[in-house]
Amino acid sequence: MKHGKAARRLFVVDIENAAGTGRIDEKSCKSVKSRIERTYMPGQNDLTVIGVSHKNNLFPAHSWEGARLVLREGHDGADLALENVLTTENVENRFDEVVIVSGDGLFAKQATRLRSLGIKVTVDSRARQLSRILAFSCTSVSLAPSALAA
Repeated sequence: MKHGKAARRLFVVDIENAAGTGRIDEKSCKSVKSRIERTYMPGQNDLTVIGVSHKNNLFPAHSWEGARLVLREGHDGADLALENVLTTENVENRFDEVVIVSGDGLFAKQATRLRSLGIKVTVDSRARQLSRILAFSCTSVSLAPSALAA
């Protein structure tokens, strides 16, 4: 725990990756949210940041109440927007655990960095989408079901 305060977790969610589609809708976003809530039971001290790479996905992503949205358009836009959060927002001094909800290998460098600083890093991904380098860079791996249930 940081400075004797309650443990905090940061959830960085590549919503398009987690939903398995580049064009999310409100139903798919709520399905991912429901699965994350059942799996991790986020608390009031936790923060969720959702990355999107298409402007069309901003509206459906707003259905995840209480989450912060970051946007970067283009190939790997959501990943790059979330990577920016991990690199520039003093995560290592604000959180005890980071949960990366994506299987993209782009997050491996930050996962390794955070782990080396004593932060627990969990990757949450579907097995078929999980990068090996990301899996090896994290403290733990949680495999999501292939088809998300509502």
